[in-house]
Amino acid sequence: MYKTSTNLAVAVAAAAGFTTLAAGQAQAQEQCSFYTVVRGDVLSRIATAAEVPGGFRVLFDANTTVLESPNQLEVGQVLAIPCADGSLPTGAAAVVAASTAPAPVTSAPARPLRIATGSDYAPFSDEDMPGGGMITRMVDRSMQLGNPDQEYDIVFVNDWGSHLETLLPIGAIDMAFPWFRPDCSRVENLGPASASRCTDFNHSDPFYEIIVDFYTLNGSAYANAQSTNDLFGARICRPEAWFTFDLEAAQLVEPNITYVTTVAQDGCFQLLQNGEVDIVTYDALPAEEDIRSAGMVDAVATLEPLRGAVSSHVFVSKDNAFANEALPIINAGLEQLRLSGEWFNIVRESIQQTVEN
Repeated sequence: MYKTSTNLAVAVAAAAGFTTLAAGQAQAQEQCSFYTVVRGDVLSRIATAAEVPGGFRVLFDANTTVLESPNQLEVGQVLAIPCADGSLPTGAAAVVAASTAPAPVTSAPARPLRIATGSDYAPFSDEDMPGGGMITRMVDRSMQLGNPDQEYDIVFVNDWGSHLETLLPIGAIDMAFPWFRPDCSRVENLGPASASRCTDFNHSDPFYEIIVDFYTLNGSAYANAQSTNDLFGARICRPEAWFTFDLEAAQLVEPNITYVTTVAQDGCFQLLQNGEVDIVTYDALPAEEDIRSAGMVDAVATLEPLRGAVSSHVFVSKDNAFANEALPIINAGLEQLRLSGEWFNIVRESIQQTVEN
């Protein structure tokens, strides 16, 4: 993830004609402006005060060059607050540009790249969405921008498990997305399946940071949980085939908890409603849509202190020399996508399409 230093962000924003304030000073939180984080700020409260359409998630998406997590704000960070039409305030692109290294040199194409994704993961990857979904559109544009001469095919392989288990290792495909990467600096804390994401694959720069939330019923014994340790003893549901490395890192594994999985993504909320599990946890964007579809909006509580973020990448097998040589194409194109502001436009449009549907 790109990260802008506090002083650089302040300088660029000021050069663009916006005034920042020292920590502790009162400052309006308004749409289509820049806001400087002060002590005690919380992203959700900033979004609410500025009436950001889509709330804290949209505000986080607009500031991934600055924020590493929706729960980690630092005094002095400068946040771009989206305008009413969803665009970014004038000067935001300058902050991104100032924090970004020059694009890497890409290798010459040797043959078409075979790139795979899967469906039924709206808004990120879905055959029925325009352009195949948010991340599909980003990968497609990154390839075009990174090296227009490189031929490639993006195909939907809906057996998600085959991507990392079979297709990438045997070279049937060169790249696969959107897959989530653990903290590979702590691979020793991961189970074998999670650790293999570090040991067997290389990764692109992050395309998107998903927000992972924990949900319970209002009034449950876990409704006031302040840390993952408060969930010890709970029955926790996460949909089948979803990553578990974040749970492993938080020691939310047997015997500390009872882990429950279900084939259907929205099946976890049915189990919660039936009293068969205590906690549901997965990507907040589809989870909130599943809550609405189940008619449980007034019954479910979000455990905000436990909220986290995980980055989505393009994966390549470490044994595929051609794919590894081509990986800089993806990274160079993604960099240009962010610099131009097209990245945020794709995010905004994709989320809006999901809400409308």
